[in-house]
Amino acid sequence: MSVTDISVIIPVYNSRKTIAECIDSVVCELCATDYSWELVLVDDGSTDDSLEKLYRFKEASLYSEQIRIISQTNKGAASARNAGIKASSGTFIAFNDSDDKWLPGKIKKQMDYLLNHPQADLTGGAHEEVHGSYFKNLKRVNPIGIKDMVLKNYFSPQAVVIRKKALDDTGLLFDESMRSGFEECSLFYPLTYYRNCILMNEVITKSITGKRRWGDSGLSGNIRAMEKGELYNIKNAYRSGFISFGWYLTAYTLSLLKFSRRLLICQKRKLFGC
Repeated sequence: MSVTDISVIIPVYNSRKTIAECIDSVVCELCATDYSWELVLVDDGSTDDSLEKLYRFKEASLYSEQIRIISQTNKGAASARNAGIKASSGTFIAFNDSDDKWLPGKIKKQMDYLLNHPQADLTGGAHEEVHGSYFKNLKRVNPIGIKDMVLKNYFSPQAVVIRKKALDDTGLLFDESMRSGFEECSLFYPLTYYRNCILMNEVITKSITGKRRWGDSGLSGNIRAMEKGELYNIKNAYRSGFISFGWYLTAYTLSLLKFSRRLLICQKRKLFGC
């Protein structure tokens, strides 16, 4: 393996309340393995003191030489992740979001699987606030292809590990024009088409605040933007030749039905606070 086995990229934007717990969870898991690692923290133009907190964390850390900090003007999470990927030196790329934490055993399970299965280029698991406790009706280990992904988003950035060579060979990155939702699928859709991607059916990450991905702010939240992003990705999958027209219609219709259901749930939460 290379000098650095794992590069972990964390995009940061106005995360002063959660960033310390986020980083602690990642470093704790990395130190529990025998893999060499680096942590790439990308501040995306924070307007609070998040960037100062990053520098203070690095200065106080026993692993300061393994921590890199990048500061850029606000361009969105996709741009921040891409900046981290381009700056990374690891054979494998992992992510976390600044308001999430890794659970015990997360990175070791994924790395062990990838090293024992060289044909696999991505492993992902369940993120508690998105997928619940597990994926129903799935086995413990499941191959996920593009037809699976357009029907259900099985992968979240904080819960995946990607073989860097898969990104280098395909030239794939996150779509930086998408800043309002589902930008991760701009990478995961083509990856599941071109490469072998594996879902490990267990929860390996969770939110620090307990906030759900959609609906906590009622109808004024990000649910509409997320639906727009999902439909955009589904259209791109069809235009790119990843799926047939029939599969495109199926995925598009299912997405609209799920969106309608989420709107009703959001309205219920807004009215009844549940």
